[in-house]
Amino acid sequence: MKDGVLILDKPKGMTSFKVVECVKRRLRVKKAGHTGTLDPMATGLMVVCIGNATKIARFLTDADKVYQGRVILGVETDTFDMDGKVVSQRDVPSGLTREDIQRVADSFRGEILQVPPAYSAAKHKGIPLYKLARKGVKVKKEPKVVSIYDFKITDLSLPYFDFLVHCSKGTYVRTLAHEMGRALGCGATLSGLRRLRSGLLSVDEAVSVEYVMDREPREIKERIMPVELVLSHIPAIYVSSRDALFIQQGRGMELLRVVEYMQDQVEGFTQIHSDYLRVMVREGKGKGRLVCIAKWPDFTTDKKGLEILRVWNPN
Repeated sequence: MKDGVLILDKPKGMTSFKVVECVKRRLRVKKAGHTGTLDPMATGLMVVCIGNATKIARFLTDADKVYQGRVILGVETDTFDMDGKVVSQRDVPSGLTREDIQRVADSFRGEILQVPPAYSAAKHKGIPLYKLARKGVKVKKEPKVVSIYDFKITDLSLPYFDFLVHCSKGTYVRTLAHEMGRALGCGATLSGLRRLRSGLLSVDEAVSVEYVMDREPREIKERIMPVELVLSHIPAIYVSSRDALFIQQGRGMELLRVVEYMQDQVEGFTQIHSDYLRVMVREGKGKGRLVCIAKWPDFTTDKKGLEILRVWNPN
């Protein structure tokens, strides 16, 4: 069994945990995990890491996301989606136009503060908030900064409107719908959601859960993508075989050589905004092999080496 990533199209009504369990049973693997929870009502792109690829899952969660969805106006629920209990109903303002809603959507562009909804997988002292909420325990979480890169209203058929949003990791689209309703003065709830993209990975490349359950394991394995490909949203430098060996032996790499590699290979590297850096080595016919994931260097400090976060040693 090779390590890598399987791109799935999650169906509505299925939990993310259940999807992973289906993959593990069908491929007979002990280790598998997803890179970002989709609510049961949501569909679309789900990235499942298999084998040692579970060790790089956290670097995939950092990718930005694209969603399409539908919102119903005039209704609020305790979960901010239609799987929850209705807590408020109001009339939708008469004469509301698509342009009116787009203006409100535009006001959310850029960096905004979001508080995780009570019914979410965010944790408090190691316990998911949704488990606490079901017990009636209220937890006040600190707001976090998220980024909305683009937010387009694609259709309006009152009381519904459809949208397409491009956002940073950690954005709760349910919360975005809720806040849109408050800004419009009538309340709103997310009634449908589909994840289209995560980083450079698209749902167009995905296979269905039915495909996983119906096909032979050897056919499924052919759809597993190498980590070098799925991590391509992270800036990369190619190092010498000698430096690659030093890293894999735990000896790190001097920051001076990191800078030299970047100056030679990455245009405008000092302006790149990324938490991570891929360190690669070329092997045969120019193909790149992942050596490690490192923390993006802070060139303002006197640190002498590269901070290695995860050395990649596949099976």
